[in-house]
Amino acid sequence: MPPPVSLVESYDRYFASRLYEQRYPQANPSTLAIVLDQLGAQGGSVLDIGCGSGRYAEALLERTPLSVVACDVSREAIDELSSRYAGHVASGRLRPLLGDLSVVAKSIDPDERFDLAIMLFGVLAHIYSRALRRQTLAAIRVLLRPGGRIVVSVPNAGRRFPRQQVASRKLVEAGHLELGDVLYERTSDDGVVEMYYHLYGLDEFVQELEEQGFRILHVGAESVLPESGVVRSKVLHKLDRLLTRLLPLRYAYGFLAVAEASGDGDESTRMAQPPAPGQRQ
Repeated sequence: MPPPVSLVESYDRYFASRLYEQRYPQANPSTLAIVLDQLGAQGGSVLDIGCGSGRYAEALLERTPLSVVACDVSREAIDELSSRYAGHVASGRLRPLLGDLSVVAKSIDPDERFDLAIMLFGVLAHIYSRALRRQTLAAIRVLLRPGGRIVVSVPNAGRRFPRQQVASRKLVEAGHLELGDVLYERTSDDGVVEMYYHLYGLDEFVQELEEQGFRILHVGAESVLPESGVVRSKVLHKLDRLLTRLLPLRYAYGFLAVAEASGDGDESTRMAQPPAPGQRQ
């Protein structure tokens, strides 16, 4: 079954409208701290999947000497990233790639593997369908060195889009969506952008990672307050840090996991193919 909306078209419109950067102008400081902590332990090559126009790539390039391969299916996002950080592209520290993980696999050396992959603020959840999300995680594991890590986050079904969840029930029953899927909209000056999301329960999130050969090291809240407020207000960020420490995980706006890639998968897992072009990474 084809995706319910074209994520490539949606995100091209989203980035072109500048609405995304207005809502999320910088990295979530708490999430960035987790990423940097993993790099401190793991080494220095990063794969930024669903990089957008570079709010996490920018922070990594400015704060570390690392090299970053950043991929996104939106040409608008990759063009902006390439232009904004042309100096890092010229030096070789930043490799922007238009496309999904199949493009990454073809663009790196056959024996090149990453120390860390980041897939943040629900990028995984924008991939339709469940089978393709699992295939994506398997492909990421192939691109990581044994013992390499992933930092990945997904939206919490208990906190996100309650009205849309109700509205999606008939589409799920008719077979047009899968359980947990929703359709929603973002409105900019250029019009309405239609979007797709899969909302996760915590058990489902952990299970998907473990089934694809990842060992969970940490699961917590990406934030409790909406991300758009956390990244635009120092006051809200401080409040969010407090709430994250005090509240049970079920109140998370999004779940964030740190997981380690095992090095002993079977041949079928090692040969897993990256997702086909056209799916948002």
